[in-house]
Amino acid sequence: MKKIGIINCLEVSKRCSGSGCFKAFNNRSGSFEKYINEESELVSFIQCDGCSNTAVNDLILKAKQLKELGIKRIHLSSCIRSKCPWYNEFIKGLSKDFQVEGYTHEKRKRLAI
Repeated sequence: MKKIGIINCLEVSKRCSGSGCFKAFNNRSGSFEKYINEESELVSFIQCDGCSNTAVNDLILKAKQLKELGIKRIHLSSCIRSKCPWYNEFIKGLSKDFQVEGYTHEKRKRLAI
């Protein structure tokens, strides 16, 4: 069984429930389509430590806990892909120990009022 972790943006998590990421995993849509015919388990959903000069190192240290849980694949949330100045550095650093997916779900359309 594939053990998966999701990392989302601390700032965005203040106004986002994470439901888009969970919906994509549960429906095997977005970046989770590859697991349609595989057993997979979402083991962890964590936030980065926020934007700072130590953001990349802080996230790598936090990811070591995921490795101890047996997680082999990390999905960076779509909010990190669209908003984070450290996105490429996160992928580079995490790729040393994990298979990394750069998003979770497609961008949501805003509802018309």
